[in-house]
Amino acid sequence: MNQPKPLSGYTVIDFSAVYAGPICARFLLDCGAEVIKIEPPGLGDLTRSVSGMTQAFAHFNAGKRSLAMDLKSGEGQDLARSLVRKADIVIQNFRPGIMAKFGLDYDSLKAEQADLIYCSISGFGQSGPWVDRAAFAPIVHAASGFDTVFGASQGKMPQRPPNWEIMVADILTGAYAFGAVQTALLGRERFGRGEHVDVSMMEAMMTLIPAHIQAAQSAEPLPIGRFHPVRTKDGYAMVTPVSNKNFESLCALLQRPELRSDPRFIFGERTRHFKELAEEIEKWSISLTTQECDEALNDAGVPCSAYTQLEDLFDHPQVLERQSFCQISQAHLGEFLIQALPINFQHMNHATANWAATLGQHSDDVLSSLLDLSAEALAELRRNKVIA
Repeated sequence: MNQPKPLSGYTVIDFSAVYAGPICARFLLDCGAEVIKIEPPGLGDLTRSVSGMTQAFAHFNAGKRSLAMDLKSGEGQDLARSLVRKADIVIQNFRPGIMAKFGLDYDSLKAEQADLIYCSISGFGQSGPWVDRAAFAPIVHAASGFDTVFGASQGKMPQRPPNWEIMVADILTGAYAFGAVQTALLGRERFGRGEHVDVSMMEAMMTLIPAHIQAAQSAEPLPIGRFHPVRTKDGYAMVTPVSNKNFESLCALLQRPELRSDPRFIFGERTRHFKELAEEIEKWSISLTTQECDEALNDAGVPCSAYTQLEDLFDHPQVLERQSFCQISQAHLGEFLIQALPINFQHMNHATANWAATLGQHSDDVLSSLLDLSAEALAELRRNKVIA
């Protein structure tokens, strides 16, 4: 791609770890920002694991320069402050109060750098009675009400809440932070001042259940659609005849005109009775393969999809056409795919980097180029275990 990258010229100091902060910073990098990732010497980011490099780390940190530095030391804190002065954006997801102990919180830094964009990502935000609570994504899924809603939709509540291995809160919050940082940059351009962006994982998860939040305030039960998969000859498909046009097309395909006047399925009531509608669809779909159902329903204008197996994503025609994956080449792991930025621009380059740094790979380069430190000074910092 020869097109310009929209965030070229901006520098990000990424103090974050694991998922939410790193994916925000990686998306900024995809759009052209230079990202310097600060990691603790030794193991580095937790996603590196004991091997020092994993596919997960590469996914969240592709293209970032890695600086291994001890923020618990006074020298490390001084170096970090000097680096921030060269940057436009700081991203961190420590528990509230930790960065203040390092002298790297927003209030400390803005005194010297009024135009700094500082993004704090945490489980519950930078204020409130839960501000000091530690949180990973499953904690926030539980605290936000999302698990209660999701569990009930699966018929599992109140007996047992759902298990989790998909970190919804991390990715969602990182995406919100990605947008919020750019909004703050625009505000800086317009108003001439920096901003502290406070992103709460709990509040991010609450945005996924707006209908249920409204229903919880209503004396009368509100219709909330609960979609059910339909069985086919060889599996399942998801069908969602939401609009009247979808429903009319479905009735025509099934050759069931009487369903149009069924009081359960008229507009306004249909949402409450999706399970019964799925049972009616199954009378037709059970004699067809999933592929036959998918093709017939979509051809008729009824939204439908088969359930894609993960290994089929890599050859999926939609994924291939959209270039949804980027190939990474890493010495320790070989070649593998990571997902690209899930946004396409017509006129701007947003290509994902095809490499991931080893721990501290760029420590000397970053400190010598940005802070003009000599080889002797770098060696002294390394002897003192400030950098690695």
